[in-house]
Amino acid sequence: MKARRSKYGAGKRGDKSSSGESSRRGGAQSGKAGSASPKVSRGPGVRASGRGAERTSDRALGKGKGRADQVGRDGGSRLPERIGGAPGPKGGVGAFERAGKGLVLKGREKAHVGSVVEGTVSANRAGYGFLRVEGMKDSVFIPPKEMNGVMHGDRLKVKLAQDSSDRWLGTVEGVVSRGVKEFLGTVDVQGRNAWVNAADRRLQLHCAVSHGDLNGAKSRDWVIARITKHANSIAPAQAVVVKRLDPDRPVELATESAIARFDLPHDFSSAALREAQSWGDHVDPAESDRREDLRSIPLVTIDGETARDFDDAVYAEPHDDGFRLIVAIADVSHYVRPDSALDNEARERGTSVYFPTRVIPMLPHALSDNLCSLAPHVDRLCFAADMLIAKNGALKASRFYPAVMRSAARLTYNQAYEALFEGRPAAREELGPLVARLLPLVDVYKALLKARGRRGALDFDAAEAEFVIDSSERVKAIEMRARNDAHRMIEECMIMANVATAQELSRKRTPTLYRVHGQPEEIKLERLQTTLHALGVDVQIPETVTTRDLQAITKRLGSSEARPFIESLVVRAMPQAVYQPTNIGHFGLALTHYAHFTSPIRRYPDLVVHRTLKALIGAPGGSAVQYGNDELEAMGETNSKLEKRADEADRYVATFLKCTYLRERIGQTFHGIITTVVEFGCFVQILDVGVDGLLHLDNLRDDEYEMEDDGHAWTGRRTGRRLRTGAHIRVIVTSVNPIEGLIDLDLVEDA
Repeated sequence: MKARRSKYGAGKRGDKSSSGESSRRGGAQSGKAGSASPKVSRGPGVRASGRGAERTSDRALGKGKGRADQVGRDGGSRLPERIGGAPGPKGGVGAFERAGKGLVLKGREKAHVGSVVEGTVSANRAGYGFLRVEGMKDSVFIPPKEMNGVMHGDRLKVKLAQDSSDRWLGTVEGVVSRGVKEFLGTVDVQGRNAWVNAADRRLQLHCAVSHGDLNGAKSRDWVIARITKHANSIAPAQAVVVKRLDPDRPVELATESAIARFDLPHDFSSAALREAQSWGDHVDPAESDRREDLRSIPLVTIDGETARDFDDAVYAEPHDDGFRLIVAIADVSHYVRPDSALDNEARERGTSVYFPTRVIPMLPHALSDNLCSLAPHVDRLCFAADMLIAKNGALKASRFYPAVMRSAARLTYNQAYEALFEGRPAAREELGPLVARLLPLVDVYKALLKARGRRGALDFDAAEAEFVIDSSERVKAIEMRARNDAHRMIEECMIMANVATAQELSRKRTPTLYRVHGQPEEIKLERLQTTLHALGVDVQIPETVTTRDLQAITKRLGSSEARPFIESLVVRAMPQAVYQPTNIGHFGLALTHYAHFTSPIRRYPDLVVHRTLKALIGAPGGSAVQYGNDELEAMGETNSKLEKRADEADRYVATFLKCTYLRERIGQTFHGIITTVVEFGCFVQILDVGVDGLLHLDNLRDDEYEMEDDGHAWTGRRTGRRLRTGAHIRVIVTSVNPIEGLIDLDLVEDA
């Protein structure tokens, strides 16, 4: 398994170290409006510098699973569930804790010179870094000399200072914890000496490996290596090779790299495996007899073609007061008991992680693929939300109970759409008499959709990239696919079950974990309004904003080609949804009560909600739990972080694979839209692929470009050509680095 280093490396442009070149992964602390002296591009050889690789916006506009069959099942997962910055800091205002020599700033206390703060460092391959600190608006610049012995992702304790421009600077006082345990690299064997060099240049890792720890790897092999000893002033870092990889299988390479990069637990303990297997292969008949029997009701699962687990089933029927809607969820809490080996493993993971060809499950396959998967025509234990929905889509009543069910069919979204919405004869014939029993779901969906519209919930539904992968784990194509009404029908059913759960727990004052999404910050809304004005969208965002106000911004654009981009700008202005025991509602969905009930097979907070709900209804069997508020607070914070980690891993793999796809198309022309203007050029999203690349000032060769005063456009002095945020342009891919997610672009000159 030999590999050319350049295959996944920097490409033909080589290793540039300017702050502009190194900032392409997501904006920089630059390109601010009202710059005193405008930046000018004079073609090759002149570089306008930004302030480095600090991210100013979260470009992840979709939720984590990265597959059309799983996105959007329980609401907001396309919009406020995974957008915006990190969760706000917890704890009281002005809380300080002693740590070592100094005071560690926590909470929302204003930072000052001399404060000692803790944060996570984002390293740049040029040698410097930025420290992200909860509670601080701006990141802290860590100069190269302070980065000695520090790696990307490390948690540091840093003493604050400021330079003449009031930029925060940091002096490293110590490493609190290491951010990298394993990494993707290449082997270099020279005589008796062997090394593994990190593929990601930001890590700046050059680890010595004994020949006995190479585990069969040879020079130039791609491997996953584990650090056994970190570098110090007299000795280099040491590592062992844990896995050899085939560079000609990019999907495998990307997946293994993500598992290492984000330290994803992927092996279960023997105790957890034994525990899962101890439940056997079939439902215990005695347990079934103790539950409500739903086996005569034709509940069905509706998922994507490649779905691996089926944890929710639905059924609806007409009722005198509207509709009866049952959402039955696999009863994971029956099998995963508190403080068991299974529970400890699930808590450590927090969530399943979905990659294009592999799942890192929260639970062992004996449960996730068997007893807790609602496969058709077999008995399964479930937890049912049995709801009465008014004809206007309002929730009138709900009841929760453990049950036993037998799924009548495993449908795909396309099957359901063709049979229930399009009425295709072939699709209906395939389902036979079941069609008539499923059609009430469509009526429920229409009612719920109207209720959603009345609430003014955000409803952006951009197409998402889906990979077409061949047997060699190579990306053959990338297809931008939009959801159909079957996707949205299931989503609305899941939202209603989540709402009913949250309302019941709140009404009975039962402590639990809510899924909350706060109001957008004023500064982000001001930034949004400024950007929209620069794009020619005349809008006034009220001081007390509602989702209806934000939805109106895009609705007025109709079918304009600018609409998807404007929607993405609105999404960026949102905070991130999190888990916590204090209910503040869900802004994006325009709901006062919301909790995650529908996916305990893959999300630990849902398992917590099931346990608290069982405690509320007095369900027997030992799976009910009454949690204290402090425990819920800690679990909420931890699971919000674990969810973010999983989503970052998903985005990393998606970007890696999009880069490998484009690497085979260097020199080709693509249509793009300018997403961000910065001092060193602009970021352009390649529309057919759904990934951003950098159009650097060096590559604006057709004119001398000057940044406009508002910082939202570059204008050619001679031609007057404007490269503004939101503009559609044509670009040529010139180089790609999948490991670091870097894409360089050239501008196609106007004819």
